[in-house]
Amino acid sequence: MLSEKLFEPQDVKNVELISLALFCNEVAVTSAREQSAGSTMGLTEHAQRRQAQYISNVRTRLDNLAKQPIPDLPASHPEAYECKFEKPEELLGKTGVALNSDASTVAQMWQLIAYELVKSNSAGLGGGLTSFDSSRAEQNVAAVEQFLIGVSEAADVDFPETAEPGAKLGSAKTRK
Repeated sequence: MLSEKLFEPQDVKNVELISLALFCNEVAVTSAREQSAGSTMGLTEHAQRRQAQYISNVRTRLDNLAKQPIPDLPASHPEAYECKFEKPEELLGKTGVALNSDASTVAQMWQLIAYELVKSNSAGLGGGLTSFDSSRAEQNVAAVEQFLIGVSEAADVDFPETAEPGAKLGSAKTRK
């Protein structure tokens, strides 16, 4: 479960970074609401395709931010803009255990990327992205990508619908 601290408003001077961080937050929220979130594990092929699109989009945005010169904005740079993230829905069953840990993990990874961006050194700049922050953000996106590869390669496991964590239903033979 993500810390409440991640959802407190953050003061950021880099409006382009805010845009990218809010996009990552939207990906986290969307990932938490995926149809796959209602499954026991894994992501549907459609969800995996969307995640690949999100990764491509974020990489393009990161690359463009890293390439641009850092602007010198002496008059407007002292201004900070509030960045507040929407909280992804909790993917929890009645027992407080995640029903689909894969979908929950993907959502949390995207949320952490968003938070890392607004807490980076580049957040205090007038624009652009430092090489260190760019490299770190790319590594975080690569971690999401690798996790998704692992999810897609894992064998499907058949859990009966009664396999909600903590369910006290017996097998069909014992129920009357």
